[in-house]
Amino acid sequence: MNDQTNDSKQIYRVVINAPIERVWSELVNTTSPRPFFYNAVCDTEGLSPGAPYRMVSKDHKNAFIVGEVLAFEPPHLFSQTFKFTTTDDVPCTVTYKLKEVSDGVEFLLETENVPAGTKTEKSMAEGGKWITTNFKAYMETGKVSFGARMMLAVMSLMGGMMPKATKIENWPRGKYQN
Repeated sequence: MNDQTNDSKQIYRVVINAPIERVWSELVNTTSPRPFFYNAVCDTEGLSPGAPYRMVSKDHKNAFIVGEVLAFEPPHLFSQTFKFTTTDDVPCTVTYKLKEVSDGVEFLLETENVPAGTKTEKSMAEGGKWITTNFKAYMETGKVSFGARMMLAVMSLMGGMMPKATKIENWPRGKYQN
């Protein structure tokens, strides 16, 4: 397990042309796959501080991310610990902030304490950009970018090839290490 963290914050920001209530509702949806979150479903018993959650495949056979809600202040702030199930890295923190601005809603995705020099660090950097771009596209057009749709289609075809470490039975809610 890599305990050395990157203490700096990584910030991904975009303005979304949509009402804050709609943006918030989509961000915290726990009932259906979220295309801007790689078609994962947020599986939790509630989004309140201390509640465990996991991001799972739409068939609920694999868990990709596990964590705990740190803060939940509708419709402006959602913060959580975040750990990929495919690594031994320590959890980092992901925070989403929404703020009304003149041309819509400023959406901010912030990552902190990402284990330095790890797969988690690389994935978080790529994922932060991907999520921000595709969340905006989804909110404004009803779908993610063409490239994202193609990637999601390929991921869907490869669903049966997921690493055994991601099997849902290995990750009951609240479990952070395999």
